[in-house]
Amino acid sequence: MKNELIILAITLLDLSIILLAWRFGKEWVIATILANIILVSTFNAKLVPFFGYAITMAAPFYSAIFVATDTLTEHHGKKVGYRSVWMGFLALATFTLLGQLVLLSDPIPEREGMAAAMETLFSAVPRIAIASFTVYIIAQSFDIWLFHYLREKTGKQKLWLRNNISTIVSQLLDSCLFFPLAFAGSVSTQTLVELIITGWLSKVVIALLDTPFIYLSYVVKGKTPPDFAKRETSITEASGTAL
Repeated sequence: MKNELIILAITLLDLSIILLAWRFGKEWVIATILANIILVSTFNAKLVPFFGYAITMAAPFYSAIFVATDTLTEHHGKKVGYRSVWMGFLALATFTLLGQLVLLSDPIPEREGMAAAMETLFSAVPRIAIASFTVYIIAQSFDIWLFHYLREKTGKQKLWLRNNISTIVSQLLDSCLFFPLAFAGSVSTQTLVELIITGWLSKVVIALLDTPFIYLSYVVKGKTPPDFAKRETSITEASGTAL
């Protein structure tokens, strides 16, 4: 249960950091998106057993990005959401390009071991980064579009519905595209299928865990969450009728 508990702790801590960042403003939330993108690029290649199946340690970080973009879209509209996606793309491209140039440099003799370790760690980054570039833009843009579409259909109510549906569907799209692009040929077909299925299912669990946090994004700003506001209005109207 060690890996499962670690992933749960990472998820809850990451979501809490995003909520805290939101308390200070949208720019702070964008900062968490950029940080999580770097974490995804660094730890996507680390595959660990999770309830008996393979999973990438980047799963909670990538899922957190969806929470952050959904929070921005909920409160500021899809234009700000799309803007955060492209800012994240720039951060990922910069990290990958400049990082690979750094690896081309020759280390001093005393640090050859450290340099070799860094080359091993980041040797998979270019392929993963290309997969991330492609899938990040597609999945995040789709998530923002679907979230905003559902918001237009439901109004301010049913926040839980648009948050979960947009995240679950876009995460399925993400898993089906990313893992084959990033790992096909470097892992067995069975492991690849496991990565797609468990990667998506783990993100579904995280999507369910993040629902309270997106409601709390209203609370930390001193506002009443949408579905609770409807309930309070109904209670007030009922009290008035009774009087």
